[in-house]
Amino acid sequence: MKSNIEIIEELYRDFSNGNIESIKEKFAPEIEWIQMKGFPNGGCHIGFDDIQKNVFKKFNENWTNWTANVDEFLDAGESIFAIGHYEGKYNKTGKSFKADFIHRYGLKEGQITKFTQYTDTNLVVKAMA
Repeated sequence: MKSNIEIIEELYRDFSNGNIESIKEKFAPEIEWIQMKGFPNGGCHIGFDDIQKNVFKKFNENWTNWTANVDEFLDAGESIFAIGHYEGKYNKTGKSFKADFIHRYGLKEGQITKFTQYTDTNLVVKAMA
């Protein structure tokens, strides 16, 4: 069985490769996905279908070269932290941005049960304005 940190490291490779099925397999059925208020599609999304429709698909539709680049993973047992930065270009304005983030993942029995995002939403909003 993979460790929690290995699961999250693999998750980011799945995002980079667009491997949606592998991402879905890592999520618990009732995963809670919390994006900061003020961030595009911010708020709480429950379950893979809601996250896919209202988060992942929206990024693909509205952003070019959206990436979440991780510089460091921290293992805190049932919580894994990914520290890095976002980059992307908003399609409607053509403006690019770069913003630091911390992602906190809660895991239980080898599945991701919760994601919480921490970032400077103002940098993203400026690219959208």
